[in-house]
Amino acid sequence: MHLILFSCENHKYALPLERILRILHALEITPIPEAPQLLLGVFDLHGQTIPVLSLRELFSLVKKDIELDDTLIVIQIHTYLIALLCDHVIGVYELEPEKSSEALELFPGLVMSHLVRWEGSLIPLLDIETLIDHELVRVLNKKGEEHYHEPI
Repeated sequence: MHLILFSCENHKYALPLERILRILHALEITPIPEAPQLLLGVFDLHGQTIPVLSLRELFSLVKKDIELDDTLIVIQIHTYLIALLCDHVIGVYELEPEKSSEALELFPGLVMSHLVRWEGSLIPLLDIETLIDHELVRVLNKKGEEHYHEPI
């Protein structure tokens, strides 16, 4: 399996390469009024509107403004194209089976499928469907609580 390694802040993460459709330099993102903090906005990719999600928000990291050297990782999740904003793409690497361990066996319910050994570190291989689905459920529940008021 081939992986793409990327970073947010000083943390490294991995995604399966087959999930990646494109990697783009940061570009102008149109903000969406009253959107959850997770959704930074949208951009146009060959006539298709692509939502941009903040990996910093997903991972509860320090927020920062988008910089020109940031990177958008465009993935397909279910039937949607989504861009994930990260600080930097490190590169593409081949995963040797003996250099990973199944994270779900160690930590059930987490948003990673494996821990990958890379240059003396353990890097989470993200299960992007679980990560995005958990976060969207949390955001939608929070949004619903903001609009729901108990009758007096």
